[in-house]
Amino acid sequence: MTTLNVIDPARMTVEERRSEVASILALGLIRLRTAPEPTPEEREKADLGFSLPQRVHTNPASRVRNAVREALLAKQKGV
Repeated sequence: MTTLNVIDPARMTVEERRSEVASILALGLIRLRTAPEPTPEEREKADLGFSLPQRVHTNPASRVRNAVREALLAKQKGV
């Protein structure tokens, strides 16, 4: 962070004042052009809670088949 200039502008030369104004404007332009960092709330909203290989939408029939398959495997292991 830049330190503040505490010199009275009346005691500064024209070149010093011009340099001060130019540096303030340059810092303002840099701030305008840089992307802000997302807040923690924004980062949490972007996360859907799924790892990459999983899908959000599934076919209901495949869920039924998987449930039946798991039930049959559990029954076979229990026998």
